[in-house]
Amino acid sequence: MAKDYYETLGVGRNASADEIKKAYRKLAVKYHPDKNPGNKEAEEKFKEISHAYEVLSDPQKRTQYDQFGPSVFEGGRGFGGFDFHNPFDIFESVFEAMGGGGFGDIFGFGSSRRGGARRGRDLEYNLTIDFMEAAKGVKKEIKVRRYEKCNACDGTGAKAGTGLAACPTCKGKGQIGRSMLGMIYSTTCPDCGGAGQVIKEPCDECGGKGRIEVSRKITVDVPAGVDTGNRLRLSGEGEAGTKGGPRGDLYVFIEVKEHSFFTRRDNDVYCLVRIPFTQLVFGADIKVDGLDGKETVSIPAGTPSGEVFRLRGKGIKRLDGRGRGDQLVKVQAEVPKKLTDEQKKILKEFEASLGGKSGSGTEKLVDKFKKMFK
Repeated sequence: MAKDYYETLGVGRNASADEIKKAYRKLAVKYHPDKNPGNKEAEEKFKEISHAYEVLSDPQKRTQYDQFGPSVFEGGRGFGGFDFHNPFDIFESVFEAMGGGGFGDIFGFGSSRRGGARRGRDLEYNLTIDFMEAAKGVKKEIKVRRYEKCNACDGTGAKAGTGLAACPTCKGKGQIGRSMLGMIYSTTCPDCGGAGQVIKEPCDECGGKGRIEVSRKITVDVPAGVDTGNRLRLSGEGEAGTKGGPRGDLYVFIEVKEHSFFTRRDNDVYCLVRIPFTQLVFGADIKVDGLDGKETVSIPAGTPSGEVFRLRGKGIKRLDGRGRGDQLVKVQAEVPKKLTDEQKKILKEFEASLGGKSGSGTEKLVDKFKKMFK
């Protein structure tokens, strides 16, 4: 029995898009192959949650899933093996089971399988990138194994110099006569798939398949602003089709590593900066790391520890190209662990001055304070 995608991600059927995204991120980090090297079980689990997220994160696919279940999305086929995207496929399968033909053959407009051409299979690849690569964009070279057209036979499957011959079953017509319920109708030839031709001698390279499995290096242009769970579609980079069918696509699923300093929330980045408590008392201009280099944050005098400063437009680029998020800097007082006797004395005098001593005395104390700690 197919697994429930909601159960796979550990969310309820009424879960919001944000809840689904958060659940996926948590599981993706836990089961990612990079964190579980050689663990086949974790690898399979990662594929399951990636597939579940791909469906449930897309509103249209989620609606289809809620109506028809997971069979719609397994292997590109639905309803027990019928092509969900071909409205006549269910009828074709029924008629073929009864007599070997197709729905289109009976009504005279040709089967979707006529000629045997098949679109190549879509492929998936899980790509892990660094935080800064996701923020700025990056080009990555990946390696995939896929079926490509056999050059020795140019995809025909026939040995060079032998070519194709007329199918002996249908005499080259691609169709044969069938009888069902007292009616005579034409149906796709089961031996040549409607092509009307068969291979005389199979190609030595591909064994008559017309395709061979190879390893290919592909450059992926990752745009700035991607995040864990995003999917990139590389049109035509999937497997080659059969008998002249079009190539499939390659889907690259993104996983972004955590950063030691920055934390991302949507397109904003957060960071924590510890500074001497004297800078909070007297104020200061401090330098902090930003996505584009060092940034200046002006700390007003008397700033409490834990205050957050916003640097507008210094966050992560939006994928739709409409600007950037912000960088939020939280400042926290850094308390010295060791003090000299003089420093301790000054701090104690300062503490006492807060209890109501004379203003002139306090001013002198602040001057001492600055000399000691500034």
